[in-house]
Amino acid sequence: MLTWIIACIAALFLALLGSAGYVALFVRDAVHRADAYKVLKLVMTVAIGAGGTSGLLSLVRNLHELGVL
Repeated sequence: MLTWIIACIAALFLALLGSAGYVALFVRDAVHRADAYKVLKLVMTVAIGAGGTSGLLSLVRNLHELGVL
């Protein structure tokens, strides 16, 4: 069961990185690009390992404030 949970979290991170990266690179609207870049920075910070559980909770809170979640 733990393997499935870890795999789902990894898939969520990959989906967030992929979609935020696409929007940050290819969308013409500057506001959307700036928001996507913020999401990209937040997800990369947690994915690299700066924070553990508190970093994950901070990520969820920040993504909710940006309107992603």
